[in-house]
Amino acid sequence: MGLHDACWTRVILFFMSWVPAWVFMVALHPITLLVYVLAAGPRETVRANLSALIPGKGASSMDVYQVFLQFALTYLDRLWHIHFRKEIDWEIIGREDFEELQEHKGGALIFTVHSGNYDIGAGLFARKFRRPIHTVRMPEASDSLQKLRKQELCEEERREPNLHIHYNEPGGHLGMELFRLLMAGEVVCVQGDRVLGEVTPMQVSCEGVTFRIPRGPMVLAEVTNVPCYAVFLSRRGLLSYRIEIGKPFHPGGQKAKAAEISAKWVAVMHRFLSQHWDQWFVFEPLVSRDAA
Repeated sequence: MGLHDACWTRVILFFMSWVPAWVFMVALHPITLLVYVLAAGPRETVRANLSALIPGKGASSMDVYQVFLQFALTYLDRLWHIHFRKEIDWEIIGREDFEELQEHKGGALIFTVHSGNYDIGAGLFARKFRRPIHTVRMPEASDSLQKLRKQELCEEERREPNLHIHYNEPGGHLGMELFRLLMAGEVVCVQGDRVLGEVTPMQVSCEGVTFRIPRGPMVLAEVTNVPCYAVFLSRRGLLSYRIEIGKPFHPGGQKAKAAEISAKWVAVMHRFLSQHWDQWFVFEPLVSRDAA
């Protein structure tokens, strides 16, 4: 019955099947406030991350609550979309770059962060992308939620034939499989902002802020020498999202060390998170501010 147990999602789905959407939107604020009060550990972690990312943000409880509220909103969107087939309205910022990636001959790495909703974004991207895309996920925090997620994502893969989901499970050899896919000319999407479980971290500083990011994607970019794109998802409103993509932050085709690539990635990520701090859904300590 913890916060990560699948029973809560099943309860929400039960009510979603017969309660109008507007009722959920009204009830969302008090329910989110209750979770905000009870989840002391995640709440204070978000506060610390915000304080380091943007001085002054973490000091406001309203700012921290806003992160919890946006997470709840995107979670409801996800359930409406996956379980009740409600369509997502979305726009692409950087369509020329999207088409450039689509037409690129060879492998490419897409870096993203935990903003908007990763599951919604993967499905939307795969629907418009005219080539296969391989996404990487961490297992969920509980067995019951992992079982539910696998059922949901298997259904998503059936609906979106270009979408292929891989789990970074302890003791696995996912890195070798991703290397093989990239060398075979496939597109792989990785999360470049979160360190969990057995993931090896590295620290990268940008504008006085030090980010703790996963090392694996940087090494993968180094050894494959493929172009690296940043793709970010942000929520605009009810069942409405924006996908942002730009020129490759690492063009590939030239030798570069993981440290060089990570510095470029963190600079791009920092700019996005500074604008969309309320949609950065990480509940682990990942950011610190450098001493003056």
